Amino acid sequence: MKLFITGISGLLGLNIALQARERFQVSGCYHAHPVRLDGVQSLGMDLATPGQWEAALRETQPDVVIHTAGLTSVEGCEADPVLAQRLNVGVAQDVATVAREVGVRLVHISTDHLFDGTRPWRTEADRPAPLNVYARTKWEAEQAVLEACPDALIIRTNFFGWGTPVRPSFSDWVLRGLEEGRELHMFLDVFFTPILINSLGELLLELVERGTAGVFHVAGGERLSKYEFGLKLAETFGYPSGRIRPSSVDEFPFKAQRPKDMSLRTDAVTRLLGRQMPLVSEGLARLRRLGEAGWPTAVGAALQGADTLKRRR
Repeated sequence: MKLFITGISGLLGLNIALQARERFQVSGCYHAHPVRLDGVQSLGMDLATPGQWEAALRETQPDVVIHTAGLTSVEGCEADPVLAQRLNVGVAQDVATVAREVGVRLVHISTDHLFDGTRPWRTEADRPAPLNVYARTKWEAEQAVLEACPDALIIRTNFFGWGTPVRPSFSDWVLRGLEEGRELHMFLDVFFTPILINSLGELLLELVERGTAGVFHVAGGERLSKYEFGLKLAETFGYPSGRIRPSSVDEFPFKAQRPKDMSLRTDAVTRLLGRQMPLVSEGLARLRRLGEAGWPTAVGAALQGADTLKRRR
């Protein structure tokens, strides 16, 4: 099976490419940061430029497109809603339209930010009620994708894992703060159901191989606060947790309003795959094992090596 990953230089795209290249023929596109990864073809392009996307699909002829590209900064979207609309909605619609026209299956990556955060454990049947520009554009993107490509697979999620030099992950930020001995203020009143990015990648690829379509919540099996996540991460990696301080999201002058509960119920994907989603403790233990095995180096080298080559040219 041939996969094409949009945003292959991003946090999720690059991790999926590293996982998938052993079993699939992988290609992808990047915008600003070249990728060099053995066995993977990467193309530099602007998905918002008319014609480039269709040309890339016809050149690589994939069976499945995994669309991870977009503007994911909540504050960045709030500051520039026009850009957010173009990159999150317009590009997603174009990707889906061309995918349908050339007969390629589509996986679209969405978010757990879609709901208003007033109650926990949202299901796929709950209607989104976005609180900020990022969430609104991601919800509109889902609708645009399904209208253009009704048999698409949409995955709502929230993940942690080893990030890239360009885009560190949430867990990277916590670990760096712990290593540097900084005081970290983490939210006691914001809840989520995070999943290790490697586990997400495996589940996503299994859904792809099954030919799954529709909207699915693919997240962790445990709901906890950002503060509790920080404490568990410190414990797993052997750091003292005294510098992790509980705080409220209400205390921070964010431009964008944020939902306080983003937890997703994963019953649908659990029934489909016949197993429970991993707990945070399982994901964190695996995160440490991956770190010891050199996964962060592999992720970083895929971008750093490419940047080095670019400078030499």
